[in-house]
Amino acid sequence: MKKFFGNLVFLLLAMPLGSVYFTLLTVGFSLGAGLSITLIGLPLLVSMIFVTYMLGDLERAITSILLGVKIAKPEARPARNNSVGAILTAQLKNGAFWKELAYLLILKLLLGTIAFPLAIFFVTLPLALMAAPIIVTFFPKTDFMVFSNVRVDTMTEALICFAAGLGIGFISIFIINGLGAVYGKIAGWMLGRQESHVSVEAFSSVSN
Repeated sequence: MKKFFGNLVFLLLAMPLGSVYFTLLTVGFSLGAGLSITLIGLPLLVSMIFVTYMLGDLERAITSILLGVKIAKPEARPARNNSVGAILTAQLKNGAFWKELAYLLILKLLLGTIAFPLAIFFVTLPLALMAAPIIVTFFPKTDFMVFSNVRVDTMTEALICFAAGLGIGFISIFIINGLGAVYGKIAGWMLGRQESHVSVEAFSSVSN
């Protein structure tokens, strides 16, 4: 069950985190590109590269804690020198940077819009069905409807709903865990190389 709750929290957080990543990176890179003809444009673009790596570190940590998937941080491409242009050019030629940016900017939000409603559905449906005996016993005047036209107002019907809720809940655990496993694989491929039994190690950042 511990794995289930970790997967569930990860899936529920995917959409809000994806929205934050998308907004921050879109605004930052758009401003940097728009101001590239000024003195602050290029430094802003370079700072957004570092922001991208920081968000990647955050996502790797979240994936490790909630899904148990250890992802090694990819090595940053070294620049020829510490100049703004050299750092920017080096990272623009780095395939690992583009994969990380694509995941944070697009894929995280896209996967989140799929995961969030599925997670809500497969949690609320079995819980609602299993609550039928309580509702019928303590709130008999409540219109407890199953689907759109089936009203539950007897204890027999409520117990049937409870049994159905248990069954769906059992299946939901496998579905949530399966989604978590798939999302963990995707994150491992996009954010670095996946490790099975070793801890995440930070490789060298942009330097030299």
